[in-house]
Amino acid sequence: MFLNDPRGCGCASRSGNMDCPNFGPFLAVDAACITPTQPATEGSIIPFSSGVTPVLLTSLLTGLIATPSLIGFGSAVPGVTLVGNTLDLSGVVTEAFTVPRTGSITGLSASFSATAVVTLVGSTTVTATIYRAPAGSTTYTATAATVNLAPAFTGLISLGDTAFGSGSFAPVPVTAGDKLVMVYSITTAGVAVAQVLTGTASAGITIQ
Repeated sequence: MFLNDPRGCGCASRSGNMDCPNFGPFLAVDAACITPTQPATEGSIIPFSSGVTPVLLTSLLTGLIATPSLIGFGSAVPGVTLVGNTLDLSGVVTEAFTVPRTGSITGLSASFSATAVVTLVGSTTVTATIYRAPAGSTTYTATAATVNLAPAFTGLISLGDTAFGSGSFAPVPVTAGDKLVMVYSITTAGVAVAQVLTGTASAGITIQ
């Protein structure tokens, strides 16, 4: 076999006429024959975790959100006040972070594990949502980056009972200077009883 490639690809022992006496099978490729490729950029992953601070989530008699919790980077702030789909976090430890460059939130995964035994009536769903505030503001509004965790919690909840969800949504644009915070909440269906759920929370988002 004659190789006319001036680099002599495929034959470690090169003669003047590039005669390669090996006919294979070949188990390796000369490094000179490999064209370097650039890895695809998948964006930045931002992790969230409640750490040692329990997440305390409550719902109203109507089944709607009563008090959610903010999830940070190893800590959480329970008992914040939600008005509609906005949070006024003036004077509150927000657990928010500032976006360093313009991009889009393209993925969200979240989990919740119960740390207190409780009996729930009806079906209680945990939801994780990214709230956004523009630069210079402390008013955060819910974005489309949200996911409902499954399964829903019902009946006797034991220690370690877990729900998980991975969101599918259109890219959510963010601008450098925006502040983002992860908010966990619960809603209840099937009964007019206020519910309380306590546990640990962890999540991650992708910004491209």
